[in-house]
Amino acid sequence: MPGRYFEDDIQFMRGSVLTYQKATRLMREIWERTVGEPLVLGARQPLARFEEALACFDAKLKQQTSESRELEKTLLSGAESDPAVDDLLRDTLNGTADARRTALDRDMDIVPPRICTKAILATAKEKAGGAEVVTLSLREFLRAVMAKIATEMEWSTPLRVGDNRHFARSWQWLWEVCEASYVDDNYGLRVINTRGPVPNWPSGPGDLRVRIDPGRI
Repeated sequence: MPGRYFEDDIQFMRGSVLTYQKATRLMREIWERTVGEPLVLGARQPLARFEEALACFDAKLKQQTSESRELEKTLLSGAESDPAVDDLLRDTLNGTADARRTALDRDMDIVPPRICTKAILATAKEKAGGAEVVTLSLREFLRAVMAKIATEMEWSTPLRVGDNRHFARSWQWLWEVCEASYVDDNYGLRVINTRGPVPNWPSGPGDLRVRIDPGRI
């Protein structure tokens, strides 16, 4: 783990943007295949372009025709192969404009790094408690982190932990804190995998675990 950083990695730079781009690309493909004409979008920024595509789909789905039903069915079916895109579309495709706005406004990409690292370190110290090394599931650990972030960001509910667009950024900041905890040839905070090596870019917490050594954090 020493020396593994993300500053020069394109996936680190993109965060949730990658999910918005994938979702928009899928929406354009499904639209053209189902409606028979290109989905023309004018926005340049990935999130704005996704929202524009979402508005087009929303208007079409409200028509409640056989074509619109096929459009929704095909889109959701196409998204199933990518957990983050699937989660994003199920979060935003249906529902009110306010609900969609709330879902898009609550994103790990907009959380300042200091809030993320502070929440991770505070959670590690709380979970460790005493002087003994503690191991717990990554899912449990990140849920506690998200609760702290929600409080700092004044969100009514924490972000979900799972295979979604928020996980990549969560993973990146967690790994940064793990790197910074390397003391005397060991880690204060370390992600481990009982079933083999830790993946470079997991899609979600899966069976990963967090090992906390309170003497090094």
